[in-house]
Amino acid sequence: MVAWVGSPDDAPPPPGAVHDVGGLVMPGLVNAHAHTPMTLVRGAGDGMPLDRWLAEVVWPLEARFTEDDVRWGMLLGCAEMLGYGVTTTCEMYLHGRTVAEAALEAGIRCVLTPGIFELPGGLTWQQALDDAVQVHGDFHGREGRLTVGLGPHSAYAVPDEGLVATARAAAELGALVQIHVAETAAEDPGIPGRLARLGLFDVPVLAAHSIWLSDADLDLYRRHDVSVAHCPQSNGKLGSGVARVADMLALGIRVGLGTDGPASNDNLDLWEEMRLAPLLSRASAADASLVPTAAALRLATRGGAEALGLTTGSLEPGRSADFVRVNLADPSFVPALDDHELLAHLVWAAPSRLVTDVWVGGQPVVVDGRCTTVDIDEARHQVARRARRIRDGGR
Repeated sequence: MVAWVGSPDDAPPPPGAVHDVGGLVMPGLVNAHAHTPMTLVRGAGDGMPLDRWLAEVVWPLEARFTEDDVRWGMLLGCAEMLGYGVTTTCEMYLHGRTVAEAALEAGIRCVLTPGIFELPGGLTWQQALDDAVQVHGDFHGREGRLTVGLGPHSAYAVPDEGLVATARAAAELGALVQIHVAETAAEDPGIPGRLARLGLFDVPVLAAHSIWLSDADLDLYRRHDVSVAHCPQSNGKLGSGVARVADMLALGIRVGLGTDGPASNDNLDLWEEMRLAPLLSRASAADASLVPTAAALRLATRGGAEALGLTTGSLEPGRSADFVRVNLADPSFVPALDDHELLAHLVWAAPSRLVTDVWVGGQPVVVDGRCTTVDIDEARHQVARRARRIRDGGR
């Protein structure tokens, strides 16, 4: 945990050695929605709308994944995120145990919501729910970095009875539910109301995407304290639309930023989402005042943490010691004559490559630009080899 924040002159006596890291120390970024093992199919199905992309490309490819495939895909993605200063990720994926173990191995903070689907020829929703509940029992709270919830994919991939059962299980476990909602205009416009009637909004819910929402839907979110994972780059690549983020924030709805999976983004760089979210809001409304600079940074840090119910995302005593160092010796930070300019350059100009060091729970996981928890060369080799087999139709 963070013990103290302030001027060095006022700091209490340290318990050990003091290290002046220089640069800018800031909270780690929070990826509020991802399917990270999809590094194995990065870029697949480019140019297709969501429904065809899932049914014709992604789900058939994922059906060929082995547990080892998922492990290496998750490890490579975690190394990528840590290198970008992402210290927390919220994952929805099948193979929950493997994802959990890989996240622990990589040293990242993770909210895992094992996927619950009803797919032809696959697990039933009941089998997937039972497995997710078991993963919760086995992994929730592990090493103080792993939180386990439940991940019904969507109202079109899980029947009503499965959503009701998921809500009941979440209430018994006190667990977060993550679900895709209103991602495309083709979805039933009554989905938010339907989820509320089924009892899903009576438990903590993270609604990913939430693009096609009416005023009534937004009010429903506000009244039920539904949080949102906004994924601007994935939404744009799939042609899904632009979420009403400024309206959500004005209503007090908790919003974080997500990359979505690396097959629909196609990277895990949350710095890009931090810029794109306000840019799209301002451009679509022709209003440069929307989503101010400080609010954009908050979406990528504390906003995401609050959307997930975590005590991270800001440097305050009592919060998790997840933080990064940014190198200020770069042209993108010139001039920086005051704190306002420094913040503006951080959000609008600085690239993620300026992240040099990363700590999760006070433990170093990136040192001098090198991830210390994952052998990236081996992970790259493994994912490339396995991706070829998967694309060629093998298991």
